[in-house]
Amino acid sequence: MWRKVHEADLNASLSLAEIDAFRKSADFEHDPVESQIRQVCSYVRGIIRSAPSRVRMAQDEDWLPESLISPAMAKLRFDLLTRMNLPVNESRTKAYDKAEELFDKIRRGEFVPESDGVEDASQDVSGAPAYGNDAHSHLLD
Repeated sequence: MWRKVHEADLNASLSLAEIDAFRKSADFEHDPVESQIRQVCSYVRGIIRSAPSRVRMAQDEDWLPESLISPAMAKLRFDLLTRMNLPVNESRTKAYDKAEELFDKIRRGEFVPESDGVEDASQDVSGAPAYGNDAHSHLLD
């Protein structure tokens, strides 16, 4: 099942103090946390879209498969801390490395995340173009 990624998902891996420090680290026109969440979602969705296996993707850009939210947040946590030039402890570095290993498995087709759960077969799969077979419409009576 896919769901929207929220700041609470990031808060499960970063403290509120760390998130607030990122917000205050520079002048941003928009909320930088929401922007970074959208960016990591785009990164993960790009991996899924380019994978050899076909997965039905949720239409909303900030939705990810439940199984990939934690790895996405591990990547985002690592990216935010390094962007602020803060030290990243060993457990967070290992979580980042494991997330990237999982993303590599998706790229190679060794791990297939769950589809979005929508049963409508007419929905696009993985952003691939859909082509119908019109052969029967050209048959003569």
